[in-house]
Amino acid sequence: MATVESFPEITDIIVNLKNDNIQEITLVPFMLVAGDHAENDMASDDEDSWKSILENKRFKVNIYLKGLGENIKFMQII
Repeated sequence: MATVESFPEITDIIVNLKNDNIQEITLVPFMLVAGDHAENDMASDDEDSWKSILENKRFKVNIYLKGLGENIKFMQII
């Protein structure tokens, strides 16, 4: 798990991912709604997005752009 504007950031966890021999990652927003941060900071093709940063480090990156509010199990908890 990483954060966009706090600690740990995506660059902080890359070492752990490499040490654990992780090769494929699915980015999932841990937010009620998958809005601007999810679309731009996490999943866009911008050079500073998580997707681009991870792909540049040779990870295979999958994107799941649905917020927790769309998850039936999470909705039942709320």
